[in-house]
Amino acid sequence: MPRTSKPADVRSAEILNAAVGLFRQHGVGAVSIDQIAREAGIAKGTFYLHFQSMRDLLARMAEATVTAMAENVERVIATSESSPYETLVLALAALKAVEADHAPLAQALDHPDNVDLQERANIALVLKVGPLLASVIERGCKTGDFAVEDPLSTIQFILAGQAFLLGNPRFGWSQDERSVRLMATLRLTERALGARPGSLVSAFLAVLAGAAPGSAEAGSLQS
Repeated sequence: MPRTSKPADVRSAEILNAAVGLFRQHGVGAVSIDQIAREAGIAKGTFYLHFQSMRDLLARMAEATVTAMAENVERVIATSESSPYETLVLALAALKAVEADHAPLAQALDHPDNVDLQERANIALVLKVGPLLASVIERGCKTGDFAVEDPLSTIQFILAGQAFLLGNPRFGWSQDERSVRLMATLRLTERALGARPGSLVSAFLAVLAGAAPGSAEAGSLQS
C-alpha cells in the first residue's frame, strides 16, 4: 500500500507530538532522532524534511508551547466570571498548567547550551501573553481592583522579570527557593498594580489548593 502523503504542517505536528510523548517517558537527553522517527511512523530522512536537527525541534516545540500558553490564557479570560484580580490569578495558573504539562521541554531549555532558545521563548511569552493579561488589568482599573497608569508595560515588565529570575537555570534555585521567589513576585505584582495587599497571593494559593478564590478557605491558606 502506498504511503499516504500528508500536509507539511500536519506531519510536523505529528513529529512534535511523538517527540513530546517520548520526552515525557524517557527525558529529552535519552531520546534520539531515530526513536522520534519510529514513534511518528516515518523514515529518518522525513524528519529532516521538517526539522534541521534536535535543537531545531526543541525551538519549534518551545514556540508551540508559548502559543498553547497564550491560547490557554485567552480561553480563561474569555470564560471567567470572577473579579479582575481573580481572573488574573486564574490566567497565571493557566500559564503554569501548560508549563507543567511541558516539563520535559522546560528541563531541556534549562540546559546551558539552550539558554538562547529559552530567551527566545521568554520574549515570545512576554509579547503574546502580555496584551492578554493587560486587558484584565485594564478592566480591573475600571472596577477599582487595580490602579496602574500603563497596564501593558507594567505586566510585560513583570513577566520578563519573572521569566528571567525563575526561568534561568544559571541561578541554580532549588524548588523551595523558586517558591519563595514566586511569592515575592506576587507581592511585588500587587504593589505594581495597586492591588489590595494579599489579594493576589491569597487567590493564587487558593487556585493551587483547588479552592474558589475569595472563599473563606482561600483566606485561611494565606495565614
